[in-house]
Amino acid sequence: MNRRNGVKLFVTVVLLAVAAGLSVAPLTSAENGIPLGLDLRGGVHLALQAVPDEGSEVTDENLDDSRAVIERRINELGVSEPHLEIDYVKDRLIVEIAGVDNPDDAVEILRTTAKLTFRNDAGEILMDGSHLTRADGRLDQDYAGAAVIEFSLDSEGTEIFAELTRTMVNQHLGVYLDEELLTNPTIQEPITGGSGRITGYASLEEAMEHAILLRSGALPVSFNIVERRQVGALLGSDSLARSLQACAVAVGLIFIFVIILYRLPGLVASFAILAFSLIVLWLLKGIGAVLTLPGIAGFVLSIGMAVDLNIIIYERLKEELRMGKSPRAAVDAAFSRAFITVFDSNITTLFAAGTLFVLGTSMIKGFALILGIGILTSLFTAVTFSRMVMRWCVGLNPRIGKKWFGVKERSTPVAPAAEIQPPSKAESRRRAKSEAIVAVEGETYEDVKTARKYYFNIVSRRKTWYIVAAILAVVSLGSLGVRGLNLGIDFTGGTILDITFNAPVPQEGISAVLADQGMAGTVQLSDGDTAALIRLPELTDDSREEFLLALAGVGEFARENVQEDTVGPSIGAELRGSAIRALIVATILMLAYIAFRFRLNYAIAGILTLLQDVLIVAGVFSLFQWQVDSTFIAAVLTVFGYDINDTVVIYDRIRENEKKLKRRDSFEDMVDKSIWQTMGRSVNTTLAMMIALFSILILGGESTRLFAAAMIVGVAYGAYSTIFLSSQLVLELKKLFGEKRAGTA
Repeated sequence: MNRRNGVKLFVTVVLLAVAAGLSVAPLTSAENGIPLGLDLRGGVHLALQAVPDEGSEVTDENLDDSRAVIERRINELGVSEPHLEIDYVKDRLIVEIAGVDNPDDAVEILRTTAKLTFRNDAGEILMDGSHLTRADGRLDQDYAGAAVIEFSLDSEGTEIFAELTRTMVNQHLGVYLDEELLTNPTIQEPITGGSGRITGYASLEEAMEHAILLRSGALPVSFNIVERRQVGALLGSDSLARSLQACAVAVGLIFIFVIILYRLPGLVASFAILAFSLIVLWLLKGIGAVLTLPGIAGFVLSIGMAVDLNIIIYERLKEELRMGKSPRAAVDAAFSRAFITVFDSNITTLFAAGTLFVLGTSMIKGFALILGIGILTSLFTAVTFSRMVMRWCVGLNPRIGKKWFGVKERSTPVAPAAEIQPPSKAESRRRAKSEAIVAVEGETYEDVKTARKYYFNIVSRRKTWYIVAAILAVVSLGSLGVRGLNLGIDFTGGTILDITFNAPVPQEGISAVLADQGMAGTVQLSDGDTAALIRLPELTDDSREEFLLALAGVGEFARENVQEDTVGPSIGAELRGSAIRALIVATILMLAYIAFRFRLNYAIAGILTLLQDVLIVAGVFSLFQWQVDSTFIAAVLTVFGYDINDTVVIYDRIRENEKKLKRRDSFEDMVDKSIWQTMGRSVNTTLAMMIALFSILILGGESTRLFAAAMIVGVAYGAYSTIFLSSQLVLELKKLFGEKRAGTA
C-alpha cells in the first residue's frame, strides 16, 4: 500500500510539472493564448451614444446598421479581433479596438457619420452618396500629384449624376462630407461615365481616411462619445510586465508562507494552488475571456482565497491531531468537517462576484468573472485534489510525526524504570473513555485557554471592542461629512491624461498651458517629473487637440502612447446608480443566505459588521482623499464577500459547539472558545491575503494600486470586526430576540 501511494504521488507531481511546462506556450501565445485587454496591449475603448435627428427616435435597426458600418470601417483599418457590442436599452455602441498605430485618427473615423452629399451654392442637397460603389484615395498626376479620391457610382447613381451635372454646367457643385465642404468645382460639362474625383485634400493620409468612410457607408444616426479610454501600446506592455511580476512574487511568497506554517500540508497546498492556477487559466482560454489589469488582480486575489480554503482545512487538521487522532483519521475528519464551513463561506463570496458581474462595467465584469471562476475552482482543488494527495502522503507512513503537520508533540514526563507500574483495569478503562470523549467532543474551554500562550477572554471585553468600533465609525462618518469622497472621473465625468515625457518637465509649465487654454485642472508629476497625470473637465476633440499641441511646447512626448480616460456625465451617473444597486443586492443575498443556513440573528450581526467594514474603507479614502473610481466599487464588494467569508467560519464553529452545550454551560464561554478555535485560521488567512494584496500594491500597475489599498484596509479591519464584533453581536441579538439555545438539556 505504501509503495502504491508513493507511485501515485510521484506520477501526480510529474504530471503536474509536465502540464505546467506544456501550458506556458499555448496560454501566453500572442495569437492563440488568453486574449489581453486594451489596458495590457494598448488600444481604444469607446462608448458611442446614438443621437436621434430632431423629431425622430433611434431604432434597433439603426443600431444594427451602425454596427455593420463601424465593423466595415474597422476592417478597413486592418485591425484584428475588434469587439463591438450593442446596448439597445441605452442606444449605445461599445467599441474596442487594439493594435492601431494612430488611435486619434481611428477614433475620428469610427465616430464620423460620413454622409456624402452634393449641394448647390444655396446649400440644397441635390444627391447623396447612397449610390457610391467605390472610393479610393491616391495621388493623381493629372492634378500635379495632389491627393484625391476617385469614386464610382452604380447604374442608377450614374443616371442621376449625369442628369444633375447636365443641368449645372458652368455652376458650382459642392461635395460635402457631413457638413464639411471638401471641394466646390465648376461643372464644365455633363459627367456621364459614373465616376469622378474629389479634390481639396492636404495629404494622401487624409484622402485615404475619407475614402474609408465613403466605402464603408454613412452611419444612419449620429453618435457622441460618452466614454473614451485609450492606452498606448508601450504603457500596456509595461502594465502587463508589472502585473505578471506582482503575480509571480505573490505566488512565491504564499508558497513559502504555507510551507513554513503547515509543513507537509503546506507543500500539498502549494501543489493544489499550482493545479488551481492551471485550471483557471485554461478555463479562461476555453471560454475566450479577455484578461485585463483588474482581471489579473482578481486572479491574484483568488489565489489568496484558494489558500484561505486550505488554511481552514489544515487548521482543523491541527485540531484533530492535537486531540490525539492518527494522521489518517485526522485528515479524514478535517476534510469532512471543514467541508460545510468551506462551502458556506465561499458561497457568500460568490454572491459578491455575481453582483459585480451583473451590475459592473466591462472591465469590472472581467474581474468578477475571474474571481468567480477562481472561487469555484478552489473549492474543487481544496476539497478533492488536496484531500487525495494528503491521504496518499499519510498512507506512505501512517505513523508520521505530528511535527510534519506543524503541530508540536506533547511531551510527557517519563518515570524511572523502577517506578513504572502497569495501569489497573479501571485506570485503562478511564483513559480509554477520556480519549474517546476528547476524540468526539473536541477540546474543552479550559483546554483551549491553557493551550494558548497568549490568551484573554474576548467576549467578556466586548464593550471595549464596541467602543473602538464606534470611535472609528464616528471618525469615518465625520470625514465623509466634512471632506467627502474624492470622486474620480468615473463618477463625475471628465478627462484624465497620463503622459510620459522624454525628459523631466516643470509643473508650472503644464499649469501655464492649462491657464492659457482656459481650463480648470490638476497636475500630478511622478517618476522624476517625467510622468504627468492631468485631470481635466471633459474635453471635446478640438479642445483636446489644442491642449496636446500646446503641451508639446513644455516637453516632448509620444502622442501614440498618451493614455486617456474620458467619461461623460451620463456614464458617471449610471456608475453611481449601479454601485448603490450592487451594494443593496449583495447585502440582501448574503442576509438571506446566512439567515437560511444559520439564524436571523447571525445574519443581522454579520451584515451590520460588513456595513461597518465598508464604512471604514470609505472613511479611510475620505480621510486621505484617495481617489474613488470604478475599481473602488469592485474592492468594496470583494471586501464584502471576503469579510463575510471570515465571519461564516466562526459562525459555523459556534453552531457546531452550540449543539454540545449542557444546561449549565456558559453560552458566552462557548462563543469565546469558538473564536479562539478559529483564531489561527483568521490570523493566517489574513496574512496570506495581505501577501497577495501588498504584491499588487507595490508591484502592480497604477490602475490596480487603489484597488489593492481599499482591499488592504477592508481585509485588515474585517479581521478585527470578524474576531471582536460579529460573534459578540450574535450574543446581543440572541438576548434581544429571546432565542433558546441549542444543546443538551
